[in-house]
Amino acid sequence: MNSAEYAELPPAQIWARELDAGRYHCSISTMYRILREHGQSGERRRQATHPARAVP
Repeated sequence: MNSAEYAELPPAQIWARELDAGRYHCSISTMYRILREHGQSGERRRQATHPARAVP
């Protein structure tokens, strides 16, 4: 789930793509559990960060 191909996809889409490729590793709920155990259950997409604005 951490490969460059799947880095920004939710577990349900990763599961579907792997199933389409003929590979079944685990259920979707197990994917969420594994991500949660490794502290990766939040937003998987890269988010823009903006500098703090100075108060005039």
